[in-house]
Amino acid sequence: MTVYWVVWDAGAHWIVDRLEREGALPALSRMRERGVFAAARPAHPNCQTPPSLATLFTGTWPSEHKVTGYTVPGAGEGIASHVSGFSPGFPAVALVWEALSEHDLTSALVHAPWVFGHDGEVGPHIQGAVEAYSRRSTRHAVRVLDPGSGIQEWQIGAFRVEAVVEPAVEAAVEAAVESPAGSSAEAVRVRVRPAGTGAGAGARPGDTQGLLTGPGAGWQPLWLDQDHGTWVACVPVDGRLLLVHTGVWRTRTGGRNPKTLHRLALCPPFAGEGVGPLYREGVFGPRLAEGGDGSAEEVFLSSVECVARSFGAAADAVLETHDADLVVVYLPMTDDVGHELLGWCDERSAAHRPDIAESVWSYVRRCYQWSDAVLGRVLDRAGEEDSVVLGADHGMVGSTHLVHLNDQLVRSGLACTGPDGVLDTDRSEVFYHPANNGSLWVGPGPADDPERARAAMERACAALGSLTDPDTGRPVVAGFLHRDGVRAADPATDPAVVYVALADDYQPTAQLLGEGPVVRRVPKTGAHVVYTGDSRLHAVHAAVGPGIAAGVDAGVIDNTHPAALVLGQLGLGRAEPGPYSSGTSEPTDER
Repeated sequence: MTVYWVVWDAGAHWIVDRLEREGALPALSRMRERGVFAAARPAHPNCQTPPSLATLFTGTWPSEHKVTGYTVPGAGEGIASHVSGFSPGFPAVALVWEALSEHDLTSALVHAPWVFGHDGEVGPHIQGAVEAYSRRSTRHAVRVLDPGSGIQEWQIGAFRVEAVVEPAVEAAVEAAVESPAGSSAEAVRVRVRPAGTGAGAGARPGDTQGLLTGPGAGWQPLWLDQDHGTWVACVPVDGRLLLVHTGVWRTRTGGRNPKTLHRLALCPPFAGEGVGPLYREGVFGPRLAEGGDGSAEEVFLSSVECVARSFGAAADAVLETHDADLVVVYLPMTDDVGHELLGWCDERSAAHRPDIAESVWSYVRRCYQWSDAVLGRVLDRAGEEDSVVLGADHGMVGSTHLVHLNDQLVRSGLACTGPDGVLDTDRSEVFYHPANNGSLWVGPGPADDPERARAAMERACAALGSLTDPDTGRPVVAGFLHRDGVRAADPATDPAVVYVALADDYQPTAQLLGEGPVVRRVPKTGAHVVYTGDSRLHAVHAAVGPGIAAGVDAGVIDNTHPAALVLGQLGLGRAEPGPYSSGTSEPTDER
């Protein structure tokens, strides 16, 4: 028997539920009809990706697994230090596949975190694993081509690339730049290849000529050397011809199943994210919300499709070759699209744009359908005796503003800056931690004096609680949370660390501006930092398999339950009460 565990990053229950009801997610509909469907509370008080995945994969809350943000405050040297929550050594409790290994059960994992150790190796019970996020060499970038300049160099991180406009079509290139709408892949051809390559040389066997692209040709993989690759597209924008590449990562694989490792080695270059920041900056023209015609969204979404192709290929490689007890497939595309587009479709957010919501929703739908297609292949691979679990780490809410908390604390005389204008945590009474995980920290001076620490934190809460939106006068702080994320903060009893829960549409940032308004509009439309209890931050959960009731809506569960379910389906027991028995879940009408 095998348990297949598919994880959609930021697969929000409210989005998935709506799309499934529209008939847009046929694989999920198969699961909903045959098994259990629920919303799941994410990690708290912080529900960024690392703590939320750690909760999902360990079945424990951050108070136990100790992953408290995208970076973990105080985990390095000094009070202001912070290290990646994905670093080896986290989480502090056993992951599901580690628990399975104690019973001689094996696992195969597609881009799941915390599988490779400090030494870059995997454990003996890992049949096959692939991971690349920890080894990025450069981010996405764009280059403007000059159609008449022949060979043009393009630096992609450490790699030098040549872009060559084919001589026979230089006139057509110029015509296409003059009138992009009339251009085509046949009229404009640009050859891109690693610099210095030619017959007998190249990044990989068969790649000596690089790739041939042009407007309309879409994104194509380009190997830069034996281990590094990227995806490249040629995009005409406002009379210019742009070459765009996705980020560059080095993929690593490990495990004892040679067939799986061989198939993973044949996968296309890794793409870990789309080109959202370029889209946000207007590189591809105005966004729909700014009067665009949708062409910028098409470029962005097509870059996310590279991610879908990359992750889908790795998932297929594992599905075709494994004989593991547990298979984990992580898919990030839904998070990428959610951050850039979702707020415009969120009717409960001030970011909501009724005039463009349906058009934007069509892009969200396409992205979720790519994830659903992978889920469908997993369902097809699973046998009658197998189980399939779909989960997500957290949901997503619309966002309109960033709140620069340290600026307010500096202006209130609580936080200090050095001569260079950088936050000086050693001299600060209270500061918002540079980890940007939602937490306020008492500085090292007051920390040794409980009464002083209490007074400083109370002053900090008062200073932040007075913040309002400069346009509406609306308060931007909803309250303050204890570090367990469940209770309201009480600086009198626990003053050292307090979490700031901002009102809907407002997200915290540790960036210190020094001047100007503390509350500023932000072009990123979706976010998830502190879990406020809002149902939009609930993750999706679905499960089918032996012993799992069919057609059950389990209401709202904790995201600690899926790990227990996976262990239980593999014969290792399940914590009770669970979400699959009558009367054990919290009903919901938010569907």
